[in-house]
Amino acid sequence: MRRHRSPHAGLALFAGPAPFAVLVLLAAGACDASTGPDVRRLNIEPEVALVVGVGESIDFEVTAVGEGEAEVSTEGVVWATDDSGVARIDGGRATGVRSGLTIVTARLGGRVATATLEVFEPEVPGSFTPGVSYFGRHGYVEYIPGTLPVVISAGHGGDASPDEIPDRTYGVVVRDTNTRELTYAIRDALLELTGHAPHVVVSHLRRAKLDPNREIEEAAQGSPFAERAWTEYHEYIRTARAEVGSGGAGLYLDVHGHGHPTARVELGYLVSPERLDGPDTALDSASVVDRTSIREIGRRSSLRFSALLRGPSSFGGLLEGEGVRSIPSPSDPRPSGDPYFSGNYSTFIHGSIADGEVVSAIQLEHHYPGLRDSDENRRAYAERLARVIRTYAILHFGYFEPPGS
Repeated sequence: MRRHRSPHAGLALFAGPAPFAVLVLLAAGACDASTGPDVRRLNIEPEVALVVGVGESIDFEVTAVGEGEAEVSTEGVVWATDDSGVARIDGGRATGVRSGLTIVTARLGGRVATATLEVFEPEVPGSFTPGVSYFGRHGYVEYIPGTLPVVISAGHGGDASPDEIPDRTYGVVVRDTNTRELTYAIRDALLELTGHAPHVVVSHLRRAKLDPNREIEEAAQGSPFAERAWTEYHEYIRTARAEVGSGGAGLYLDVHGHGHPTARVELGYLVSPERLDGPDTALDSASVVDRTSIREIGRRSSLRFSALLRGPSSFGGLLEGEGVRSIPSPSDPRPSGDPYFSGNYSTFIHGSIADGEVVSAIQLEHHYPGLRDSDENRRAYAERLARVIRTYAILHFGYFEPPGS
């Protein structure tokens, strides 16, 4: 794997093998019924496959169609790979031998069907070095480890559109423009403010190719290469959260963009708009706290939970103190029927909603004008947000910079 230099703070990059074109061939030949079944067409599934890890396997299946489009028996199908040094196959089960590409071939009744198989052996570092960029397969996902008790992710700001991944056919595909760049700016601002950086995880794929803020079925829609990028994205976040959580508490911020009419930062805690529209007494219920992405902060704090959501020391309250309009906050405590994002998949699985989880999560939805629209505005906002993140951690965790720094 080649090592390059990152454009972000001189970080080292890792690049995998070059993308390849997928080709599925269906070759027809003469059929002699005396030597096998009368096969008019042979199909193989999957047509494109990825095995992650030497020694790992995947199953291929064939269907055979005879006269009149009737399905016929596939007993006696002969399997092979064109490079047994990459993968071997037995009875339709292909097992990875080393990284590379090979063609899987199925033969029956004079017909041939082929599929493309990639074996990918990921590089697994023994440890992660803060400030170095680590990339997954083809550089679709990037992880920059840090030393602060903060993890920041950007899943919808990528611009890579590889041919090997088909466009998603359902779900939201609009890119959150400049949220990737905003995430890098937040990292830079925290480094400038404290001398230390947060953990950062970024998807470089367009949302039309992958939406990592959804469950894998909707996120990748069957593409093995998008599924691999989805897995890498969330594995990197889990790695970062484990490092942050080892210190006792931490914060995960998922950076997004919105196009709602009201220009304000929407803070998602998995509290529905209907609940936020209700009274503080309802928000203060333990049953509400236990279903939010900042459950651990709510359980530790001496403040009422409603104050943690929209009081002066809430994340929104601190943003308001920096001159950034946000919701929920003291000035904008309730959506009152206006559009509002309350959090989604990443906030749910990487927050502190489960017992024993000490890293709490907030989804940050940013409007475009004045925050994301230019490098100057992104950096100015990132400086304010960095101060908010630090103050919030000190207020609710009791610390921020690593000990001895």
